[in-house]
Amino acid sequence: MAQMLPMVQIIPDMNLAYDPVTGIVGASLGSGVVLLSMDEVSEQVAKVELAADALIDSLDPYTSPVDSFPGRAGAHVTSGLLTNAVYGFLLATFIIFAALPILQLLGVL
Repeated sequence: MAQMLPMVQIIPDMNLAYDPVTGIVGASLGSGVVLLSMDEVSEQVAKVELAADALIDSLDPYTSPVDSFPGRAGAHVTSGLLTNAVYGFLLATFIIFAALPILQLLGVL
């Protein structure tokens, strides 16, 4: 099995490499070593990962919305059922009132 390299070359022309274990960007060869900390980048990546996880969790209707009070699990299912019930009632009412003049002309009513 091949052994993994400890450093990943980022810019070969400038001899910059990334150490994935410590998260430090530095010189891979040469005596002048320049070290840059990746802590701020790691914090921002962690925030983006949290937002991505919240987005994936929002696809499940049985989870609670982000930053909501406890006990709100299933709120999306309840709101979906109520919305569909209201739309169904309004559509049925519209169809009934639209069909009344036609039924009167046919002599059904």
